[in-house]
Amino acid sequence: MLEALVQSGVLAVEGRVFSRRDSCPHCGGKVSGYDTKERRFAVVLDDGRKRPVNVQVRRFLCTDCGQVSPAQAPFYPATRLGSPIVDLCVVLSRSMTPGRVSRVAECLSLAIDPGTIRAYSRRDFPDIPSDTLFGIPVPRSLIELSLLEPPPR
Repeated sequence: MLEALVQSGVLAVEGRVFSRRDSCPHCGGKVSGYDTKERRFAVVLDDGRKRPVNVQVRRFLCTDCGQVSPAQAPFYPATRLGSPIVDLCVVLSRSMTPGRVSRVAECLSLAIDPGTIRAYSRRDFPDIPSDTLFGIPVPRSLIELSLLEPPPR
């Protein structure tokens, strides 16, 4: 059941476009559209095969300072996976080794390398609220994904 909850949440973001940025995060100036970049949110296991789940993140150019900034999207700075997936790695690594976290993620049909988990567990992230479901700590950010409606096709 936990696997279905995680999978429905992760797949609900597939193909979504994140395009909101009101002002430049560097100087507060006005921004204009620059381009759109595809980002990997997660990698799911689909019948034993790895399949990336990607989202589109619009980027903006500041008309004052010239900096390029992404839209507000569910990613931590300098991470390659969506923040709910990173949250899962961090929360589980508090009580498990990276190898064990990778195996638990695999049971949830997520492919996450132990080296990636180790790197995330050593970083300083903000407090990650979590709840225990079926004896496993699960970040609320991942649970909340399952409440999203899938994007229209």
